[in-house]
Amino acid sequence: MNLNTINELINCFKMILYENPTFHIPENGSYENLDLKSSNFSFIVDINRRGRKKPKFTLQLRDQRNKDNPLLRLDMLGPDHSNPDGSFPYSGEVVPCPHIHIAHPEYGTSIAYPLNEEYAKMYLNNEQIDDLVLILKEFLKRCNVGNIEDIDFEYQAELI
Repeated sequence: MNLNTINELINCFKMILYENPTFHIPENGSYENLDLKSSNFSFIVDINRRGRKKPKFTLQLRDQRNKDNPLLRLDMLGPDHSNPDGSFPYSGEVVPCPHIHIAHPEYGTSIAYPLNEEYAKMYLNNEQIDDLVLILKEFLKRCNVGNIEDIDFEYQAELI
């Protein structure tokens, strides 16, 4: 997939498809997803709270036609990420968690960016990174989803 296609998929206007206006963010150890639709594409947002050794909170945008290659992945809990060497910002650097992975034609999602970096466009302060609903809404905004406020998101109070 080339960079123009990746950017088109990430930036196209999307809507959440829902039958029930309440969405329950999964508890630790669980997983849920949201279905999104644009005028030309279908998407999945994964909300993953499963972790082998400790709790995690990962959000991921995938194109329905190409499910094995995520477009965006937001890691809120987990290890720091070592970026590969290459010709891109943060090449060869270790990026602390939380961070976001943005698909790249050559590197897939193996490149991580700090959240508050201009290219990442995930501006969260220290108080906000504990609010699961706010994090999910900000991620959906980053995915260019329009009907976020039509959904009543329910969650447990803390990230961990």
